[in-house]
Parts: sequence; structure tokens; C-alpha cells
Amino acid sequence: MEDQDRSEDNLPLSANAERLLPLWVFLALSAALSWTVWLWPIDHRLALITKFHGWRSTWPLYNIKLVIGNALPGLLALVWAAVQGKQELRDLLSSLFAWRTKFRWYALSMALPSLVFALSVCAVLVLFPGQHGRLSASILVNALLALPIAAVVAEEIAWRAFALRKLQQCYSHLSSALIIGVYWAVWHIPMWLLTVRLLTAAQLIIICMNLICWSIIFAFLYEGSGQSLPVTILLHLTYMIVSYDATGVVELRTVIMIRVAAAMSACLALFFARRLAATNPPKFSDPTGMNQHGGCNLAGPALTAAAPGSLYPTETRGSQRHT
Repeated sequence: MEDQDRSEDNLPLSANAERLLPLWVFLALSAALSWTVWLWPIDHRLALITKFHGWRSTWPLYNIKLVIGNALPGLLALVWAAVQGKQELRDLLSSLFAWRTKFRWYALSMALPSLVFALSVCAVLVLFPGQHGRLSASILVNALLALPIAAVVAEEIAWRAFALRKLQQCYSHLSSALIIGVYWAVWHIPMWLLTVRLLTAAQLIIICMNLICWSIIFAFLYEGSGQSLPVTILLHLTYMIVSYDATGVVELRTVIMIRVAAAMSACLALFFARRLAATNPPKFSDPTGMNQHGGCNLAGPALTAAAPGSLYPTETRGSQRHT
């Protein structure tokens, strides 16, 4: 009898692991593809030159390689969802095109990173007065032109619309955000080693922790907006723009600015983590909170007792995806 009880206790954990095995394979394959492309040796002097009506553009192959590495997980997610079935692909695309959400979520996606880096820059300027760079129109234009929009969209498809939603079928919103955050940070490490100058171990740890914090913020806005991927895409793009602009202002004090920004991001993450944990809806209608499959919601978000696709019942989108 004792052996039987122990096997029943272990069923949920093993069933969850079996249920999520395809997701772990997807994440491992995404990392392998991106790292292979990023680390592929290529001459920095090589570039692709295009001409159009007198305009000449130079595209360094090294930068193109980085963008391709960023985009591969999103492309893989689309293929993966298509192989799993039409409904899986439809659910993923419904999140990608779910732009009809309340304006406050778009406002938050722009305000949060702007506020963090504006306060970080102000802190550096106050603590270290002296000659610093200035935010100019050219810096802003360069930031906009350098944005790898396609890569950002692909990342959000992979990490939020695909992986995060899969994890939420077995774990809470907060746990899912933390898992994605840890993976997201580890996935970025090879690219940071290639692009960040004088990267120390301490600085790498700070950057990783900062990204884990932002994973919680991303998850909160994603769920609160009714799983609207355009909201997190705008958040991602805004973060890249304001961080680039902030670096141009503080210049030699960039390392200190990153530390201040990471501390502020941690405070924001703690605030939103409490909201995620407190408002996480139950996944099952049965009173035990467990189904016969060992704890995972095999039916998907639309058939749960209180759709986990939204933190707020008035903005629940789960039931609309299957119409």
C-alpha cells in the first residue's frame, strides 16, 4: 500500500515533466540554433551593400548574423505550433494580432522602461556631476534605425506567445515567468559575450538578474492585456530604445547606470510579482485542483475555470480564441 501511495504522489510531477517535454526540446533547440549562428566566425569587415534611388546602405554581415540568431526561436515556434495542429497555430497567431486591448497597457509598456532609465540617468548625473553626453535627435534616430524589429517580434512569439503559455498550463503565472526569465537570460549570454565590451562576471550576473526581473514585468503586461503580444513587442522595443539613449548620455558611467537600473527593475518586478501571484486564477474546476492527467491543464486556457490568459476577468480573451 505504501508503495502505491508513493507512486500516486509522484504522478503529478512526472506527468508535468512528460507534458512539458516537447517544450524543453523546443527551448534546447532554440538555444542551439541561436548560439550556433551567433558564434559562427565571420569577418567584421564583410558587409552587404544596397543601393536604391541614389541611397546607399551598408549592412555589416556580423550584425545580420546577430539578428538572424535572435529571430530563429520565433520562426521555430511558428513551425512547431503548425506541426502540433491548426488550433495551436491559431492560438499563437491570435496572440500576435491581439492589438485591441485597453490603451493603458500600451502606455505602461512605454512608460515603465522610460521611467526606469530616466531615473537611472538622473541618479548617475547627480552622483557623478561633470561632463556627460547629451541626448540628441541623431542619437534617437540612430536608435530607431538600429532596431531589429523583426527579431524583437520573433522573440516575443517564442518566449511569450509560445513558451510562456505552454508553461502556464502546468505552473502559476509567476513560476512560468521566472522559468522563462532564467532561460531568457542564459539564452542571451553568448550574444552579450560578443557585443558587450569589458564584460565581467559580476556585470554578467547583474544583467541576467535584470532580465529575469523584466521577464516578470513582461508576463504581467502580457496577462493583464489579455495576452496581447503587440503590448510586449512595444515594451521590448521601448526598452531597447531608451537603454540605448541612456547609454549615450552617461557614456563612461554606463556600468553604474546599469546597476541602478537593475535595482529599480528589481523593485518593479517585486511589485508586479505580488500582483501575478495574488491574482493567479485556478486552473481547474474540480475541487481538488488536480485532474486525471497529473496537474497540467490539457484542455488549454479557454476551458479553465477562470481563464489564465488574463489577470482581470473583464479582459479575458481565452474563450474568444476558439471561435
